[in-house]
Amino acid sequence: MNKKFVYSIAITCLLVATSACGPSRFVSPLKKGEQAISASLGGPIVNVPGIAPIPIPLTSITYGRGLKESLTVYGSWHTTAAVFGTIQLDAGITKRIWRDVDNNKGISVTPGFNTAMDIFDYNFKFWPTFDANYYWKYNVKTQNQEDVVLGRKHIPNMMYFGFGSWFELQSTRAHGETQQTRLLPMFHFGHDKNWNKWTFRSEIKLLAPFTSNENIVVDYISLLGNNGATGIYFGLTKRF
Repeated sequence: MNKKFVYSIAITCLLVATSACGPSRFVSPLKKGEQAISASLGGPIVNVPGIAPIPIPLTSITYGRGLKESLTVYGSWHTTAAVFGTIQLDAGITKRIWRDVDNNKGISVTPGFNTAMDIFDYNFKFWPTFDANYYWKYNVKTQNQEDVVLGRKHIPNMMYFGFGSWFELQSTRAHGETQQTRLLPMFHFGHDKNWNKWTFRSEIKLLAPFTSNENIVVDYISLLGNNGATGIYFGLTKRF
């Protein structure tokens, strides 16, 4: 069997088994007409024998655009998967469903999907996804006249937490085995450090928290002990 094909399937299984390939895409929607490009790095922490526990360096590139003040659409390309011969894409929308009167706190939902196809045998997978987040912005400053004249903007920083899941549609796994896991949940907590046009995001995820991580090939590190895995992610976004 082609070695590249084996690596392709392996990396795809890894991405699916850990329930997440990157940090949350958009938590607070972009402004109407605003665009953003982001790059992310990170993944579940695994114990590498003879080295140390390290996050798997999964990478992706995301583009988003604000369609309304409360609605953003986005799409992502998973660049690490591409190295191993897998075309993996995800896309969705972020919809704010509640905010306070000062627009400093809010709740958003992000329905979407993730797809993967290897370029050797054209095996194709499709997973619906869903995220929900509560966020609050802090370090809010009021623009004064000098800021307006000089074009300076005070973008508040933001903290958020939420949950999400992938949904497995196929009833069977490889070799005709029955699919035991249809719901792949996760919980996450993150922080955005904002500048005028840039955002640095850091996020921690509890991946598959109700699934045992014992007796599997990959030695995952988890804050929950023998369940799931813990992921660490970083992202850098440019808004324009």
